[in-house]
Amino acid sequence: MASSGNKTSIVARDSNGDFTANLITATATQARYADLAEKYLADSEYEVGTVMMVGGDKEVTASKLGSRAIGVISENPAYMMNSELENGVYVALKGRVPVKVFGIVKKGDRLVSGDNGTARVPSMISNDVFAVALETNTDDGIKIIEAVIL
Repeated sequence: MASSGNKTSIVARDSNGDFTANLITATATQARYADLAEKYLADSEYEVGTVMMVGGDKEVTASKLGSRAIGVISENPAYMMNSELENGVYVALKGRVPVKVFGIVKKGDRLVSGDNGTARVPSMISNDVFAVALETNTDDGIKIIEAVIL
C-alpha cells in the first residue's frame, strides 16, 4: 500500500502493528539485543556461538587454531548489516554474545580462535584476541559462555 504523505501524515500499520518504509530517520534510545552483526555467506550451517574466520568455499567458515577470528554466529543481532544478502548467516562483529569455548575460562580472560569453531584462552600474549570472557567456567570441554566481541 503506497501513499504520499507530509509531516503530519499518519503511518498505516498491518494487522501485526508493523509498517513498511524505504527510509526511516530516527534516534534509537535502546535495543533488545547486544551485538552488531553482518551477514556473510558460510560454507556450512553453524550453531550459535561458533567462532568464524574468513575462508572456506564461501566467505566464512569455522575457525581453526591459529586463524584470525572475525566474530561468532549471532543469536539475536541488535543491528543487522548487509541484511538483504540471500542465504547468509549473521556474524556478530561487536558486542555481548554467546561464544563456544574449549577449555577452562575465567571472567576477564582474552579469547582467540581455536579448532572447530571454538575460542580458547591463549597460553601466551597474543595479537589475535577477538573477545573477552564475561564469565568463569571450569569445565575443560566445549561449552557456551557469554563474552564481548572487541
